[in-house]
Amino acid sequence: MNMLRIAKTVFLLIACYFGMVVQSVAHEAGDAVKPACGDRPFLVLKALPSEASSYRSRAGELVRAGIPERFGHEEWAAVVLTNEVHQHVGIYTILGAKMGVRAREILEAPTRAVNVIVETGSLPPMSCAIDGLQVSLGSTLAQDLIHVRSVAHPQVAGVFEYKGHRVRLSLKPEFQKQVDDTISATVKECGDLTPAYFERVEVASYRVWAEFDRSAIFVEEELKP
Repeated sequence: MNMLRIAKTVFLLIACYFGMVVQSVAHEAGDAVKPACGDRPFLVLKALPSEASSYRSRAGELVRAGIPERFGHEEWAAVVLTNEVHQHVGIYTILGAKMGVRAREILEAPTRAVNVIVETGSLPPMSCAIDGLQVSLGSTLAQDLIHVRSVAHPQVAGVFEYKGHRVRLSLKPEFQKQVDDTISATVKECGDLTPAYFERVEVASYRVWAEFDRSAIFVEEELKP
């Protein structure tokens, strides 16, 4: 089974999360299903925890530093859920989540509504951004809302469309260079895909999470319908 087929299977769960669960299920008296963390509908959870003590140490440090408030609870939820689904805190997954949130802002689109053509290719680590896009947009491979274009030169980029409004987002070269330099140095010092590699990448990923502002890191191009 190739990577995309595996991804489709995994993200069928996300499809359920974003709307294939019936919202009229009976709740405890006084409880109601309503959006939490911005426009993101929570169908199983009522909300993500807001206390630093509810998170593992590095994520808890971000809570104490005010990162959920700095970038908004919509992005916080997207990145947290992406890392849980991906089962690895990674740079490209976080970039994908930030890109998806930014695309929805520009398009003023709800979840499970944006069509995406991704330019990352299908090979890790860059393709890991696809997981972040699926979670943040609710546009999944299982729903046939996201498509991975075969490209000669993969990049953290995608074309997003909602109701005839099309926009292309791509990671600015200066930020891509920071990512490339980090990964190259990590491979040189720790080896490729070793436990030490993943530990070092995780540290760098939290820095990307805390420092990369989604409104500043992408080239945003309006496209003709």
